[in-house]
Amino acid sequence: MKRKSRGMDRLIAFFIVGAMVLIILAILMGSYFFGFIGFLKVMGVEYESYWAIYLFLFFIFVFGFIAFFKDTHFFNEECQTE
Repeated sequence: MKRKSRGMDRLIAFFIVGAMVLIILAILMGSYFFGFIGFLKVMGVEYESYWAIYLFLFFIFVFGFIAFFKDTHFFNEECQTE
């Protein structure tokens, strides 16, 4: 039997690891999304559509990211050159 090339082995390994990472991220984000929908149901909150919930959670993540990193060098005005 002929051995596969080393590059092909790396490509297959990269694909498998990438697929696993995407599956894990999908499970985490899905559980967060549907958990939030369940929380809203328990609290009696009504909403227009799932897209409204999705956009709300997206903006929460974006603003949370900005608030978390606002004190870093990237957002610090004193460190920026003019």
